[in-house]
Amino acid sequence: MRVRDLGTRPAPISIREIFSQVVRGHAPTILVERREIPYWQERGWTRNGRTYTGSYQTPYAAFQGRIEEGWSGHIDCFLYHPSRQMERCSHWPCFAPREGGWYLVHMARRPKDVSSAIITIERLITEAYQ
Repeated sequence: MRVRDLGTRPAPISIREIFSQVVRGHAPTILVERREIPYWQERGWTRNGRTYTGSYQTPYAAFQGRIEEGWSGHIDCFLYHPSRQMERCSHWPCFAPREGGWYLVHMARRPKDVSSAIITIERLITEAYQ
C-alpha cells in the first residue's frame, strides 16, 4: 500500500466543535432577556394618541421631531428646522417643507414602526454630518 502525504490542514469546524465540547464540557446556557422598552420611549419621546414628539439625537446634532402614525399603519416623520448641513446632504430632496418650519421626511422604505422610523432619521442626520 502506498501512502501519499497531503500536508496538514485544519479539521472541519463540525469536528472541532465536537472535540471542544468533549475536552471542555458544556457551559450552562444563560438566557438573555430582550429589552421590552421601545426605542422611542428609551430616547425620551412622548406619545399623545397617534402622535409622537421628541428629538432625533446623534453625536453630531439633535433636532426636534414629530411622528404621526396613521390608522393604516402609515408613518409620517417630521423634522423641525433642518440645518444648512442637512440641506447639503444627498437626502435633502426627501425633505418637503410644511408650515411653521417643519419638514416632512419622505422615506423610500416604509418604516415598520415608530422606533425604526426614529432610528432611520437619526442615521440620515449622522450621514449628513459625516
